[in-house]
Amino acid sequence: MDEKEFGSIKGWFAGRLPDGWFTGTEVTLEDDQIVVLGTLPELKVGSTPEEKEGAAAGRIARFREETRGERIGIAQEAEERFHKYVTWGAKLGGVTKRFNPGGGGGSSADRRVMIGRMWRRRGRHARQAESQQNQSQVF
Repeated sequence: MDEKEFGSIKGWFAGRLPDGWFTGTEVTLEDDQIVVLGTLPELKVGSTPEEKEGAAAGRIARFREETRGERIGIAQEAEERFHKYVTWGAKLGGVTKRFNPGGGGGSSADRRVMIGRMWRRRGRHARQAESQQNQSQVF
């Protein structure tokens, strides 16, 4: 990818992200993914490093949940426009968390799929795991 195309991607995200989400944003390319890593506004919580780290992790988790629908919509727009998956992340203080790819990024050999409320694996170990689970369920 050339600098012009990468500049277009960075500019698009700068214009597309909602105001107030981040105090700063890094947009990078890794393999075939666009990684959007935003810095959340600082918290004035906690007096120990452990309290500050816990507060930062909690704030990142809250941000992830509260923005999920809108982030998915933005990722879908970007994936259609740039033909690349989008991975989100947030950082606060010394804590950085990356979220699952917006598309199907990752290895398909050991991909997990959410079915109801149980995770099941696809791939060569799926039948063996299901067989063991069925054997342990005696009625």
